[in-house]
Amino acid sequence: MTSVEELVFYANGKKICEKNADPETTLLTYLREKLLLKGTKLGCAEGGCGACTVMVSRYDRQRRKILNYSANACLMPVCAAHGLAITTVEGIGSIQNGLHPVQERIAKSHGSQCGFCTPGIVMSMYSLIRNKPNPTMEDIENAFQGNLCRCTGYRPILEGFSTFAKGCGINGKCCQQNGNNSVDNKGCGVNGKCCQQRNTGSLQNNKGCGINGKCCQQNGNNSVDNKEVEKLFDESEFLPYEPTQEPIFPPQLQLSDEYDVKSLKFIGERTIWFRPVTLSELLELKQQYPQARIVNGNTEVGVETKFKNMFYPTLIYPGNVPELNIIENIPDGIMIGAAVSLARMEEILKEEIKRLPDYKTQIFRAIVDMLQWFAGHQIRNVSAIGGNIATASPISDMNPLFMAAGVVLQLASKDGHREVKMNSDFFKRYRVTDMQPNEVIVSLKIPYSQKNEYMRGYKQSHRREDDIAIVNAGFRVKFKDDSHVVSDISLVFGGMRPITAMATKAMEKAIGRKWDDMLVTDMCDWLTTELPLSPDVPGGMARYRQTLCSSFFFKFFLNVCQQLQLKVKPEELSGGEGIHYEPCQGSQIFEKLDPGQLKTDLVGRPVVHMSGLKQATGEAIYLDDIPKYENELRLALVMSTKAHARLINVDPSEALSMPGVVDYIDYKDVPGSNMYGFCKDEYIFAVDKVTCEGQVIGAIVADTAAHAQRAAKNVKITYEELTPIVTIEQAIEANSFYVTKEIKDGDLEVGYKESDHVIEREIRIGGQEHFYLETHSTLVIPKKEDHELEIYASTQNINELQLGIGSALNIPANRFCVRVKRIGESM
Repeated sequence: MTSVEELVFYANGKKICEKNADPETTLLTYLREKLLLKGTKLGCAEGGCGACTVMVSRYDRQRRKILNYSANACLMPVCAAHGLAITTVEGIGSIQNGLHPVQERIAKSHGSQCGFCTPGIVMSMYSLIRNKPNPTMEDIENAFQGNLCRCTGYRPILEGFSTFAKGCGINGKCCQQNGNNSVDNKGCGVNGKCCQQRNTGSLQNNKGCGINGKCCQQNGNNSVDNKEVEKLFDESEFLPYEPTQEPIFPPQLQLSDEYDVKSLKFIGERTIWFRPVTLSELLELKQQYPQARIVNGNTEVGVETKFKNMFYPTLIYPGNVPELNIIENIPDGIMIGAAVSLARMEEILKEEIKRLPDYKTQIFRAIVDMLQWFAGHQIRNVSAIGGNIATASPISDMNPLFMAAGVVLQLASKDGHREVKMNSDFFKRYRVTDMQPNEVIVSLKIPYSQKNEYMRGYKQSHRREDDIAIVNAGFRVKFKDDSHVVSDISLVFGGMRPITAMATKAMEKAIGRKWDDMLVTDMCDWLTTELPLSPDVPGGMARYRQTLCSSFFFKFFLNVCQQLQLKVKPEELSGGEGIHYEPCQGSQIFEKLDPGQLKTDLVGRPVVHMSGLKQATGEAIYLDDIPKYENELRLALVMSTKAHARLINVDPSEALSMPGVVDYIDYKDVPGSNMYGFCKDEYIFAVDKVTCEGQVIGAIVADTAAHAQRAAKNVKITYEELTPIVTIEQAIEANSFYVTKEIKDGDLEVGYKESDHVIEREIRIGGQEHFYLETHSTLVIPKKEDHELEIYASTQNINELQLGIGSALNIPANRFCVRVKRIGESM
C-alpha cells in the first residue's frame, strides 16, 4: 500500500506538520508538550471527567458539510487527527485578544472555582453552539454529560450558559405560542407563572411571565420581582454571541481530499499505525497482522493500554474506508457501517423514527433511548458501532439491544464475506466473539420492528449519566395476531455473566404464554434460576443484580401493557413509563446588601472570581502547566499490587534497560529519614513489607512521563503474600484493633433497661474514590549552591510537606522553598 508518513492537522487555525508521529501519543500529550497549549487539562486520562475536551472539525464529503463535535483529547491518538481541525480553549479567545462569549459568561456567572474543569466545560458548550446557536436548556444540560465539576455543583455553570437559550419555551417561543402540554395555555405558565419556574410552586399568580409582566424573552431575568430578588450577574453586560464571527474551517481541508484518500503509516517507538482507505487494504492488513487492534475512537484500547498494562504493537484505523461508513435503507431495515459513530447512528435512527410509522421503529427507539445513557457526548461522537460489538464487553449498553433485535453483522476477511446474526452463539467467552482473528465487521443490519412487536432497553448504574452499567438489558416481544399470546421473545442481559447473556430457557418457556401477571411471577423465578450469581462474583452485589433482572422485566411488562392498552393498576403505571427529566432548576438564597454599605466593601457582593477569566481561557497556570525546564526528568511511582505481603525481591534491571530511563530509587536512596506522616509512622518507600495495595515501593526516573510510567510497570517484584485484614470482623478475629477510649458518665446498661425503645443496627460505609480532577504532582528545581531547592507542589499542607522533605533529605528546611501555584480541586 502506498502511504504518507507525515501527520498533518490544524490546531487553532495553524497548520501542524509532524514527521515523527508516535501512535502511542495522545492528542492531549501532543497539544500540551509539543504545541504548549496547556489550557487543555489532563484529569482522569480515561474519558471520564471531560477536562481534556476539545472541538474536532472535519469536512464530510458525503454530506457536503463541516462537522464540529467535542472529543476527549486524552483518548484520541494524535495520529487520528490527520486531516482534521482541532480547536482548544486557547483558540476561541483570550484575555489579551478578547474573550469568547462562552468564556465570559461562565466566568462572570461564577461558574468556576478551582477552574481545572473549566476549559473542558467551555469547549463542550462551544461545540454545542457551533452546531446549534440557539440551544434549549435541555441541549445545554445534555452537552455536559461527559464533564465533571466537583466545586460548583453545576448551578452557576448552567445558570450562566442559560443565557444562550433563547426564549422560555420550545424552539425559542414563549410557551403561549407553542404546544407545550405541561403549560396552561391561558398564561405563559401554570397560573400565569413563567414556564421555567412552573414546577417550583414558589411564585404567586402573576400577570406575565417575567419582570413587569413582560415575557421572559424580553427581560433576560426569569425572576418575577426584581425588588425581592437581586441578580448575581447582569446578562445585559455580556458580549452578544454572533455565530457568523466564528473562525472558518481551514479551506485547504475542505477544498482538497488529499488528506482523506491517501493511506497512512506511522511508525512510533514501539507501535505501527495504519490507516487504510479501501476495504481491500484493510483486509490485507488484518490478514498480515491478525492480532492487530482496530481503533476508531480509541475509547476501549486507550483505557486498556493506560490502566490494564496492555500493549498492541499494531493499530489499524478504519475510519476512512467507505464500506465501513455506509448508511443505507434496505427492504427490512437499515444498514449502518461499523465505523459510523454512535452519535451519527443516533441522528440516523431519529430521522427514521420521524419518517416511519410507529410500529416499524420500536427497535430504533429502544437504541436511541439507551444512547442517552451511554457515556457522554465526547465518547459517543467518536466511538464506533463496530468497536462496541467487537470488544465484547459483558456490560456493553448496545450489545443486549443488538442481540434482542436480531441484528445481523456483515463480516469480511481475505477468505471471503459472511453474515452472522447476533444471538446466543455470538459471544463465546469473556471478550471473545465468533469472529476470526483476520475478520472485520463491515456493517450491521438493524431490522424494522413488525406489527405486534415491542422492544425496550434498560440500564442501572451508580449514577444516571456517563457511567458503566451494573446490569443492563434488551427485551423484545412479539404477539400472535389479534391476541396477547407471546409468539417470540428475546431477553438479553449485560452484567450477569462474563458475556452478554441471552436467557434462552426463560424465552422458551414464555412462548405461547399469555401476557399477564402470572407470566411476570413465573419469569422472576425463571430468570433467578437461569442467571445465578455467587456471593463472590466480580463486581459484587449479587442479589441486587439478580433483582434488577426481574425488575427490568416487570418494567417491560408494564410498558407493553400500556401500549396494548391493557389494564394496569394505578400505582404501577409509573413503572412502565420512561422517565423524562426536566431541565434542572436551582435557587440560591442570600442576604440583600444593606443600602448603606460602601461600594468599596465587597463582603456579600457577587464579585467575579479573580482568576475566573484566566480559568475560562486556559491561561490559569497549574503545576503541570509550568513550562518545562532544560534537562527536566520525570518520576513515576512503583507501587504494590498486593494488599499485604513481604517483599522478597525487587528487580528494576529490565526497567533500567528501557528507552529514556535514567535511574531507579527506593528506601536505600533516602539520605535522611524514610518515615513520614503526622506521627512519623509511615514509610516513604516500603522496606520489607507492604500493608496496602498502592503502597509506594520505589520510583523510576526517566526523560518523559510516558517512559517513566512504562518502565515503572516493568519493575519485577516478588512477594510473599500475607493475609490482609480488611473488615472489622477480621480485625476482631485477629485481635488487631485499637481499643476505643471511653468517657463514662452513668451506667449504660441501666440506661438501656430504662429506655422505652432500644434500636440496634449496624451500618457499613465502603471506600470512596474522591476523583479530584488535578492529579497530585510535584516539581523540584535544584539550585546551584548549598543544596537549595525550589519546590512546587499541589498540596494543601505546605508546612508539613516542607518539614517532611527536610527530614527525608536531611537538610535544614530553610534551604528550600515550597510553593503552591493553584490547586485543581482541594476537597
